[in-house]
Amino acid sequence: MSADVAPDLGDEGEVLQDREDRPVLRIGDLVRHPRQPWSGSVHALLSHLQQVGFTEAPVPGPLAEDHDDVGYIEGIGGDDACLLVTTDEAVAAVAQLLRRYHDAVATWRPEVEPVWFDGQRGAGDGGEHLVCHGDVGPWNLVWRDGSVVGLIDWEYATIGTRRTDIAYALHYLVPFRDRSYWQWVLGMPAKPRRRHRMAVFAEAYGIPVDEQLVDEVLASQQAGVDLMRTLAEQGRPRQQQLIANGELDREHRAVLWGQGHRHKFYAKRPRSRRGADHEERPGGLR
Repeated sequence: MSADVAPDLGDEGEVLQDREDRPVLRIGDLVRHPRQPWSGSVHALLSHLQQVGFTEAPVPGPLAEDHDDVGYIEGIGGDDACLLVTTDEAVAAVAQLLRRYHDAVATWRPEVEPVWFDGQRGAGDGGEHLVCHGDVGPWNLVWRDGSVVGLIDWEYATIGTRRTDIAYALHYLVPFRDRSYWQWVLGMPAKPRRRHRMAVFAEAYGIPVDEQLVDEVLASQQAGVDLMRTLAEQGRPRQQQLIANGELDREHRAVLWGQGHRHKFYAKRPRSRRGADHEERPGGLR
């Protein structure tokens, strides 16, 4: 497909996302989004990923004045995909997917400087900073026959570090949220072993589990709240609607939950001999 000429596909299509500010349609093998000022940068990124063999990203299609198209990835996505990340195998698969993406994007040196949704520019420094997906939640994964085959919805791609994406993914995958999320969104029948899931992800990606990683997830939660508020103040319809729907309050409650339960994610330290002696002697000083 040429990225310069957009075919006339008419107005018919399957609604994939019924949002007033960003309706998304499936038209045959294409997914159509309203064009944004950063659409060209996203398409350039997707073109690079295809060239280097990262096939889990959508194939970029035509760009028009009012919309852009990408290839449709067949499989289970959206809310249904959130129900498929309950196992250790699924957690590891997401981590490995994210590692492959980061390795692929680290080599990107575009001739035209990209601009992203938050106003940041460029493709990173070739070292610590690179282009993050920016929204690696389970709803943006596509699964087929038990394997993750797609990472979709790249509108929030921007400059960050590998750990920016990792922290965001862990927030929703571990999750660093209360029962209402893991039970009703992820469909888990019992309380998740959160630190274990974090360790599975970290091992599959290739990083250590430590207190820094926990703190980065908590910082990511707060950054999400701050970004939603900032974009709403800038007049972005999506964030204004989210706040009107109570999403800012829900995410703020998640921040408070994470801060109040951070100790559950830290490695258990061995008790000192003195502490153990005191527990063994009920009559001792306390």
